[in-house]
Amino acid sequence: MPKRSERVIDYSVFLNGTEYLGTATATLPEITYLSETIKGGGISGEIEAPAPGQTGAMTLTLNWRTMEKAGTKLLAPIVHALDLRASVLGFDPALSEYVEEALKVTVRARPLGMSPGNLETSAAMDSSNTFSVSYIKIVQDGVETVEIDKYNYIHKIHGVDYLAQTKINLGL
Repeated sequence: MPKRSERVIDYSVFLNGTEYLGTATATLPEITYLSETIKGGGISGEIEAPAPGQTGAMTLTLNWRTMEKAGTKLLAPIVHALDLRASVLGFDPALSEYVEEALKVTVRARPLGMSPGNLETSAAMDSSNTFSVSYIKIVQDGVETVEIDKYNYIHKIHGVDYLAQTKINLGL
């Protein structure tokens, strides 16, 4: 019987792989395929046809309790290499014990904006940074499960690059 994932124990945010930024709450990029509604001869009605390897805009949001220096640093109009590292708790019913797995999400992202948040007595400021993501890699318990690199025509899901033939066809 497979392990059952339960929750994130804790996580951290790093810049350039080594500079610890803190523990902002992260809203990870949603990965959606570009699609077109297809209809006509040979199709009974309409179908939403996704374009393999072609994804919509991806955004990352980091929410901070207060206005952090890390948050203002990430406002610099450059591409930031961010690592979000987590320890995910699961339960193995066969062994009746808890197990932990590493989760690492790496992104290359450009800032879209920053909200300094609110000033209120004895309350969190809810500051945030929002980024446009052009690269994402997800590694779950040491296994690379997702790698999307929009500028280099890479769209790997569990090791299969769904843009490999497109690159060949384009002479890239």
